[in-house]
Amino acid sequence: MRTVELNTLKDKRITVTGGTGLVGSHLVAELLRAGCTVRMLVRDIKRQQLLHRTLERMGVSSFYDRIEFRETALNNPHALREAVEGTDVLFHCAAQVSFDPERSDEIIVANTELATHVVNACLDSGVGLLVHVSSVATLGPARPGEKLVDETCIPDSLVGLSAYSVSKFYAENIVRRGALQGLRTVVVNPSIVIGEGDWKSGSSQLIAFGAHGNFFYTKGVKGYVDVRDVARATVLLAEVPEAVGQRYILSAENLPFKAFFSIVAETAGRRLPRICIGTRALNLAAAAERELRRVTRHKQLLSESILSSAVSSSYYSNEKVLRTLDFEFTPVPETLRRVTRAYLEEKKR
Repeated sequence: MRTVELNTLKDKRITVTGGTGLVGSHLVAELLRAGCTVRMLVRDIKRQQLLHRTLERMGVSSFYDRIEFRETALNNPHALREAVEGTDVLFHCAAQVSFDPERSDEIIVANTELATHVVNACLDSGVGLLVHVSSVATLGPARPGEKLVDETCIPDSLVGLSAYSVSKFYAENIVRRGALQGLRTVVVNPSIVIGEGDWKSGSSQLIAFGAHGNFFYTKGVKGYVDVRDVARATVLLAEVPEAVGQRYILSAENLPFKAFFSIVAETAGRRLPRICIGTRALNLAAAAERELRRVTRHKQLLSESILSSAVSSSYYSNEKVLRTLDFEFTPVPETLRRVTRAYLEEKKR
């Protein structure tokens, strides 16, 4: 374990993709606090207004003049090469997220092509370091006889995984291909990221769901991590020479769904979950939804991958990143209480 300070990046030319998302916006804030100047690649220049509001909430809007916005179509290889020209460190946070089965092929193609374009642009433009934000969704189960999943665990099969998981798995392989071609890379694999964001999408929906109070819960166990910790650890790893060519799980704790939703509900002053829903009940709900969807044509919510995740347990090891960095993760209950209070405050407005 070593102590790392945010100092060497100040003199680097830094580019970020996906900087208006949950992880990306917090990463940009971390870089600004460290005194860095950031070039942000955005699909639509109007999205800078969204980031400004986010940074204002984080208390770093005074550094806004150190962001250079560049409107760039990330699916345009030529435009992307031009946009990353002269970059020392590229943080790649952009990805499409959807668990709608009807968009499966679209998500896999989009995220795979995006990773291909980013890696090729880095190689062609001589980018010094690519820091790729992936997910624990790319990891396989723990080895026989062991409980914890670590960075060496690979999936036995991609069958049954969500399109998002498959797309991130392919994207990581493309980054690995770039590394074999001489690109310096660092990969981070966050577990479920908890933070203040869009309450109608991504993991932030879990907070909104729990804050309303629900009787039901499932038996699954998952890993969770504070978005602030993901941002800081990702930036710190970009400073560490021995991190190059490595991947790191970023996860604070493994928590049962019941404990997760109980903390959120208690903070919100709502009823705590009491009734455990098993696989059979979930399958019946999914069958009912499929029938309803056939009639109403509404989007499918209970996909096969979501149902599997709801009743499965995955325990993640953070030992590797703790060996590399002098780092302390925020306890998950503390994060859940802070983010739930932020959700409740925003609902009052």
